[in-house]
Amino acid sequence: MKTSLAIFAIALSAATLGGNAFAAPAAEADTKAATQRENWLAIPAIYDKVTAAGYLDISEIERDDDGYEVKGRNADGERVKLLVDPQSGEILDTRTKGEKSGKSDKKSGFWWNSDKR
Repeated sequence: MKTSLAIFAIALSAATLGGNAFAAPAAEADTKAATQRENWLAIPAIYDKVTAAGYLDISEIERDDDGYEVKGRNADGERVKLLVDPQSGEILDTRTKGEKSGKSDKKSGFWWNSDKR
């Protein structure tokens, strides 16, 4: 009985220590991601950057994992979807509705090439 109780205590201690070893890197990654997001421009600033670049009728600005997705119209009046850098407001990629290659977003008709992110 004493032997099985000792083995149980050792197993419980090992499980507790092992669990903490896995939790620490995850907590560090969450903290790093939160710190990076603190440096992101606010949505009104993204709106200002996009309109200053000549895009009109901004209908949606969505915060994504790696930046902002913005829907609006370009100077030619075409519907576009933009990928915008969250810290600088630089437009990283532009897609117009109806482009053939890439991944289709059935809801909006836009596509986004995920390997460019």
